[in-house]
Amino acid sequence: MPWFQLVAGGDPADPNDWIITGTPSCTGVDYICAIQTSANANNKPVFTTPLRNEMIHALNTQMNTANVHLRSIP
Repeated sequence: MPWFQLVAGGDPADPNDWIITGTPSCTGVDYICAIQTSANANNKPVFTTPLRNEMIHALNTQMNTANVHLRSIP
């Protein structure tokens, strides 16, 4: 599955604010930075319920997970 990185100041819930990337460059623990998920026909991320739950978990624990990386700036 590909990685997607959130554009600076982007809305994590908006698929159009994500760009497909190789290895994400993320440092910090305050905001969503990158997610690993399937791409749709337009190369935008597919948000599944488990991925949304993992995003929430990463933010609540301030720790990266297998499919979610965090960063210090929005």
